[in-house]
Amino acid sequence: MRIPKRVNDAWDWAESHGRVTALIALTPILAVGALWSPVLAAFALGALGAGVVTYLRLARRIARLRAEVDELLRETGRLRQRNTMLASGIVQAESAATQKLLSIPELNEYAESERKTA
Repeated sequence: MRIPKRVNDAWDWAESHGRVTALIALTPILAVGALWSPVLAAFALGALGAGVVTYLRLARRIARLRAEVDELLRETGRLRQRNTMLASGIVQAESAATQKLLSIPELNEYAESERKTA
């Protein structure tokens, strides 16, 4: 079953604007509740506040976890490509390992070059 584009856009907007959506949904309940029973209105207001706080905390956690998963997937893809290259024989394992090592000049060579420049 297809969802009409306008309805889908409305749901997307409501999802991205959770506070406004909750306020719009609870305004009639609070208005009727305030006239009929102040206790019901206070309960609905408390439920709204708790829902918003919970939603915001979970949204931050979910965003952080999604970013972490994305980074792990990228790293896995890089490792898979590296292993494919090594397995195909295009790059020898020894040359790949030595390219990753930094060449550090000997201490004596460094001292001699410093004397020449000074």
